[in-house]
Amino acid sequence: MKIHWFEKKQLDRVTNYSTEIEPLKLANKMGVPFWYYCTYAKRKETYGLDNNIKYLGVSSNKIIKYISFRLLVVLKAMQIAFSNNNRIVVNQDLILDVLPSLFLSRLLNKNNKYIVDIRTTPTIIESFDTDMKALHHKFKFAIKFFDGFSFITPFMEKTIMEPYSLKKQFKTVNWSSGVNLNVFNAKKVVNTAKDDAPFRVFYHGGISESRGNLLLIKACENLVLKGYKIVLHQVGICVDQSIKDYISNNNLSDWCILTPPVKLDEVPQLIQDSDLPILPFPNFLAWRVSSPIKLMEYLAMGKKVLAPDYEAFTDVFDGFEDKVFYFNSKANNQIAEMEKAIINIVENKLVADYSQLGQIEFVKNNFTWEKQSKKLIDFCLSI
Repeated sequence: MKIHWFEKKQLDRVTNYSTEIEPLKLANKMGVPFWYYCTYAKRKETYGLDNNIKYLGVSSNKIIKYISFRLLVVLKAMQIAFSNNNRIVVNQDLILDVLPSLFLSRLLNKNNKYIVDIRTTPTIIESFDTDMKALHHKFKFAIKFFDGFSFITPFMEKTIMEPYSLKKQFKTVNWSSGVNLNVFNAKKVVNTAKDDAPFRVFYHGGISESRGNLLLIKACENLVLKGYKIVLHQVGICVDQSIKDYISNNNLSDWCILTPPVKLDEVPQLIQDSDLPILPFPNFLAWRVSSPIKLMEYLAMGKKVLAPDYEAFTDVFDGFEDKVFYFNSKANNQIAEMEKAIINIVENKLVADYSQLGQIEFVKNNFTWEKQSKKLIDFCLSI
């Protein structure tokens, strides 16, 4: 059995590429042939997986690269259709591109199976409804012709499949984000922050207004104005100039720090040096159905996280609610909710109890990349 995974993704632009490389690493360990096809922004990075990661594209020019990628996906998928026992996995953007391969495979009576893997819904609030209609326009073809469906969380599956669930039974699997405990190893990383340092709030990943990063800045700003000694450090690609402008226009740079993305193996030290990692996501469907990698990485470093109380987090921690602090995601004033939660944590010195709560064991038992990736691979091999 051979697995071919196609994604419309510029792999060198992702803040964290673990979602792509960890299943490949596990497949190699299991002896399962597994290739990943994508595109790139500036460089063809293979992360030590030269035999597994295949870049489709013939030029660095954006337009030529886009057109050539789509064409090469069609051609490569059709080439695969001539052989047997393949599993072709695509994200929702490439459903229509592999339909010729699917029809050719069935015409030739080949034993190939086609799977849609959805890791995210549209993330732009202003165009969300339109973008979701476009997603379902493609997805209805998968519902009609594809063999299996993969989702990042149960709530994602429920949300996407609801319009179709009464029509027939579908083969599905959920595999969430995970963590590499060799990289995120709390026992190997020593906290280097000084004892008298300000309370350190931390976030890493995509930085945008839609993710709540500006709301987090404003919550911390209120705390500073009330006399709390706070440092907010956010690391990642900042996609909204409005966030940078707010920091500059309000002279917040003394305590509000934005850092471009760093190498993955540098992130554990940043987490270890923090007091409170925060996931500031507002009550928006794209985040409710998600499974942020950063959550597992914070827990693996023995940290207790402040997160919104919606499905992406409450489902994960069913029965293990002591592993996370929650703020009310449904309240009208998200700034006030985060501010109130941070004050409670600081005033009651709740961070002192981190080491007793078993975050590392929780992740080790439930959310390593090996455990999550195996769900995808086993599903591909079983259908």
